[in-house]
Amino acid sequence: MIWSRRVALNGVYLDEVHEAIVIRRVEPADGKESITAVPMASGYGQRVTTMRRDMLDMVVRFAIRIRHDDMEGRSAVLEAVNSWAAMAADGAFMTVNYKPNRRLWVVLAQAPGEGSLWDFNKEFTITFRAYVVPYWEDEIESSVTSGVYTSGSMMITVPGSTKTEAKVTVANKSGMTITSVILTIAGQQMLFSGISLGANQSLVIDHVQTGRLYYLRAQIAGVSVLAKRTGANDFRLSPGNNSISFSASRAVQVTVSVRGRYL
Repeated sequence: MIWSRRVALNGVYLDEVHEAIVIRRVEPADGKESITAVPMASGYGQRVTTMRRDMLDMVVRFAIRIRHDDMEGRSAVLEAVNSWAAMAADGAFMTVNYKPNRRLWVVLAQAPGEGSLWDFNKEFTITFRAYVVPYWEDEIESSVTSGVYTSGSMMITVPGSTKTEAKVTVANKSGMTITSVILTIAGQQMLFSGISLGANQSLVIDHVQTGRLYYLRAQIAGVSVLAKRTGANDFRLSPGNNSISFSASRAVQVTVSVRGRYL
């Protein structure tokens, strides 16, 4: 089955690198999942408690349509392809035409190398691996914003088919310094105390997705305030409706954003 004939890294399409590149297939390889189970109360069998995806590979298959005896030309095209693939050496967003408006964070697992440049029909392959966040996610965030209050509540509807992390922005609208903020999302609570959130500043809680790392970040004006946080390690939301509540020592406006994730 041909899944796709177009693939891009950070918006740069492989088939635009050189006109001689012919993409044959872009397809998922077998993924890897982990299952946690506990014994049934009856003593027979087990009950699945959690299932998560650990890894997903995407394989790009292509040919080079240049005369087999033009070794210099074929080698130059392959060098260009290797440079394109190297954009994902430290991580890049992959997009494919059969999943519109979605992206996948990948790293380069296997470059095409040289292979046989004499074979006109040679099929080269590139393997990209998603294991930091092994899910396709929406390119555009869904978000909800509160009014300006010292406390309040609202709901956000999370698209997708698996859990995703929320980005939260708490904007100080009081004109004075805020020293404490409490956020509760989908039953998960974070308390920030002893902070100095100045007038017109924002507390931003999100995740850094860079290279082979994915971790929680909480900052005010670019300075980390994670050490002043207690409670939840992150805000992981399930698909569907999720409740949000907040309170602060002075008036704030809260925005919660998510990207739906899909198997």
